Amino acid sequence: RVVSEVALFLFGLTFFVCAFACAVSALEQDDPDFAGIPKSALQLYKITLGMFSGSHYDMLMDYPALMVAIFVYVVTTAIFMLNLLIAQLNCSYQATYQDMLGFA
Repeated sequence: RVVSEVALFLFGLTFFVCAFACAVSALEQDDPDFAGIPKSALQLYKITLGMFSGSHYDMLMDYPALMVAIFVYVVTTAIFMLNLLIAQLNCSYQATYQDMLGFA
């Protein structure tokens, strides 16, 4: 049960990444890391997983619109998506617990 909930969370995260990758690539910016949807999606996944280096964050200061978009993405994924994962796992645990009580 838990694996399916995590898979749903990853699907939702992929939706957010694709949406923000399209938005970031449509911005008028010249950052080579965010040039095009596939590169933008890869960089957003790196940001989500904490693999985006500090020097790249310093380069984002040159593009204020891009920095705002990345800030909104980080806040959205950190608050909304993490709460969604916690709620899903809690619901899965409650269902598993009820099944366990029924078999005891």
